Amino acid sequence: MSRVSWVGLACAVALVAAGAGRAEVVVRGTQDGMLALNSNGTPSVAYVVGTRLLVATRTEQNGWRRATAASVSGGSQVKAFRIGSQGAVALVQSSNDKTLVLVRRRGAGWQRIRLAGDLAANVTLGWPGLVLDGRGLPVVAYTRWNRATWNSQLLLVRVDARGRVRSQRITAEGFPQSFAAPPAAPVFVGGQLHVVETYGYRGVAATLEWYPDRRTWTGLGIDVGLGDFPVGPVLARSSNGTVYAAWTQSMLAFGAIPVTLAVRGRSRESTSEILLERALTTGLVLSGSGPEVAANEWVGGDDLDLAGGDRLWAGTVVSGSARVEVDGLIAGFAAAPRGARDLLVAGADSLSWFRSPQAPTTRVSIQARAQPDGTVRVDGRVDNAAGGTVTVFRERPAAAREAIAREPLGDGSFSVVDTPPVRPLVYRAVYTHPATGIPFAALLRREIE
Repeated sequence: MSRVSWVGLACAVALVAAGAGRAEVVVRGTQDGMLALNSNGTPSVAYVVGTRLLVATRTEQNGWRRATAASVSGGSQVKAFRIGSQGAVALVQSSNDKTLVLVRRRGAGWQRIRLAGDLAANVTLGWPGLVLDGRGLPVVAYTRWNRATWNSQLLLVRVDARGRVRSQRITAEGFPQSFAAPPAAPVFVGGQLHVVETYGYRGVAATLEWYPDRRTWTGLGIDVGLGDFPVGPVLARSSNGTVYAAWTQSMLAFGAIPVTLAVRGRSRESTSEILLERALTTGLVLSGSGPEVAANEWVGGDDLDLAGGDRLWAGTVVSGSARVEVDGLIAGFAAAPRGARDLLVAGADSLSWFRSPQAPTTRVSIQARAQPDGTVRVDGRVDNAAGGTVTVFRERPAAAREAIAREPLGDGSFSVVDTPPVRPLVYRAVYTHPATGIPFAALLRREIE
């Protein structure tokens, strides 16, 4: 956060108080959107409906004011969203990954700038990254990738106050080759612009941090290992000269699609660790206690030997050794003023916003055991609960879930005996926090036969 005025601080306090105890539905009819906060902590959500890019901003009356920012092609997706001193900036990519446009607030209106397009038949774009400089001007990193040769090219784009675009090649000659389009993320490190890029080729997955070196760019390896190709974005943040990067990389030979967090210190030595074995990375926040990563885990139909590609999602936030889970997909995760955290959670057909006054710590656990008499005993616990009840659901991919019990929390534990009419299935326990409205949850990863 660049600064907080007394008025902004008062608004931030009001937002924390007004958001307590319930979900605020931002939009219905979509699960796809991105969250960003301005310097005072006011949240906005960018999303696409049909052929319109919309930006919804929370008002002091606890409502959401929606504005149409630009026309986009059908099926387009918001790939990055930031709010700086000049206003909101969004990157929107076409469904065929061949066109990239930047949309930004300009006074009372919006400006749409095409950054990439008119690509050859075999060329597509990787997941782009966005950062705003000290004047609130956008800097974008993205790759062009040739699916026939596996070659890629990393580009850095700056947009000035008048909307003029200046593009610079970081890599050429097709490096690095990758079995999927490499995602990229620009990040300011001590005032200098760096770019993080991850890729996978011939069984080796690697992540590079590119930095300007005289008249060229040098790539510093911050992670390398066995793997196939990147999935989704790479996210990068920097603090006091240390770079943090998080991403998802496919490792099909090991039956895993892990989330990795890499940390590169001032000495340029780096460490990395796998946080989750199978999840899609969606958020990275830096706090006084370290990095926090948001990702979406799942149980798929194939995990239950069921046909179809439907999935049950479990949004997860990892902070050090601590993990908390929510009911639904985490579409956005951000640090708000005074240590608060914002969550944008995608439910069955909507995006909902929540604010916690601190990093979430409420953890739900669940286990289930089939009994000889045909019943299933479901036990669990809610740590750091503030009273209330927990709801237990039966769930199967591609089917409506069924609530089987609402159990009051005494000492934090709960126990239910169920007679399921069909198997295989899994169970999920959901605890809605009475102060924040956040639906903390635990989805059973093991099927009950």
